[in-house]
Amino acid sequence: MNDATRVRAPKILPWLAHKAGISDRRAEVLWKAAERHAALRTGETDTPAYWRTAMDRLLELIAAESLREDAASFGWRAWSRAQARLCLAPVAAFDEIALAVTRGWQRWTEEHPVRFC
Repeated sequence: MNDATRVRAPKILPWLAHKAGISDRRAEVLWKAAERHAALRTGETDTPAYWRTAMDRLLELIAAESLREDAASFGWRAWSRAQARLCLAPVAAFDEIALAVTRGWQRWTEEHPVRFC
């Protein structure tokens, strides 16, 4: 798609696609389908009800697509996601420990300010 024909999609669309494990192009197709659904359902465009309906439908479509992709992988996709989460657990734990140490140090320095002669 070139810039002239690119859809006006929500900025969160690539993140949703990544979290669901689908391509950005497929997410754009789902967004177009969600927009069509919202236009038919609400009978209007560019209103809060239209955008709310489109986002709700997009989330439904992305969830269904993710389940379809999981089923097509015979369970390996879900297993690899679980494995990736396990691999990132030590990083998350270290991050929490480092944050706790930093907060403790800041609290200590606020209670015990350094005084120069």
